[in-house]
Amino acid sequence: MREIYKLTQILKNDFKINLARITLIAQMMISLIKVRSVCLSEVATGFAGKAEAGSNEKRIQRFLKDFPSDSDTVARFVGSKLPAGRWILTTDRTYWEFGKLKINILMLAVVHKGVAVPLLWKFLGDSDCGKKGNSDTQERIGLINRFIRLFGADRIGATCADREFIGSEWFGYLRSQGIAICIRIKENQHITDCDGIARPGRLLFQDLKTGESRVLSGMRKVGNVNVRISGMKLSDGALLIVASFDNPEAALETYAKRWQIETMFACLKTKGFRFESTHLRDLERIDKLLGIVTLAFVWAYLIGDHLNETEPVHIKKLSDIGQKVYSGTDMITFVKSL
Repeated sequence: MREIYKLTQILKNDFKINLARITLIAQMMISLIKVRSVCLSEVATGFAGKAEAGSNEKRIQRFLKDFPSDSDTVARFVGSKLPAGRWILTTDRTYWEFGKLKINILMLAVVHKGVAVPLLWKFLGDSDCGKKGNSDTQERIGLINRFIRLFGADRIGATCADREFIGSEWFGYLRSQGIAICIRIKENQHITDCDGIARPGRLLFQDLKTGESRVLSGMRKVGNVNVRISGMKLSDGALLIVASFDNPEAALETYAKRWQIETMFACLKTKGFRFESTHLRDLERIDKLLGIVTLAFVWAYLIGDHLNETEPVHIKKLSDIGQKVYSGTDMITFVKSL
């Protein structure tokens, strides 16, 4: 119970709600780390105290039903635990289906020490069944606008994304906000050559050998936006072509950090909290649950990072972190350092 109390004291600095609800959030965070599942009946078994698991489950259900979603507060809390300065952002989608419900989440995360940290997200589609497919430009812009409202555009060192996240309007918006990009474009995307003639990107790098890279000279047009272009021939024969606004020599290395969001999705889903196994059908409740899972993920990561700094450990599974977090003095020592 000391762990719950300490965590509650930290949370109440950001979550301006009654103490009982803050305590419930703390209980859920620690239980999620222990049981590694979002199944509410399992989460209920990980609560400290003498209450029956069934009673705990009903408390969780009432919370998800009645408590208003507050993902901005979650984002502020997470952001306050990340290093100061400019962040490398990465964005991508994760998708699964549960019956007729399509759960399609556009996620914005911060690159941090080998794994992206979830910060903001948007459920795509309507609240009844969601949608398949890619995000659109306005959905992406809306997510970046939320980030700017919460943290300011000057916190963005660059934003990285894969080939889904292209388009003249999208690139133009990012340039207008002064946001640097490292975004992969398709091999068949038309790029102007040195004579101003638009050609498929693969033709501009067709002479590269495996492992070789090149930065095209000057600005090139992709759609109607001027960008710098860097390219590399990968070991499987594919071309990695990255668009940036400046510093193209570093664009490929910066873009490589985008992969950390895939590690994050694995931690949230099959290799971690098994978020895709939720049986919740209401997107608003799933949104609230994702907020709690985000807090638990960040909490586990921060404590693991703290323990690694004080006494290096080799952690293979998230459950190893959970055992370490909940074992006693390690957690007390950590929270005192915050």
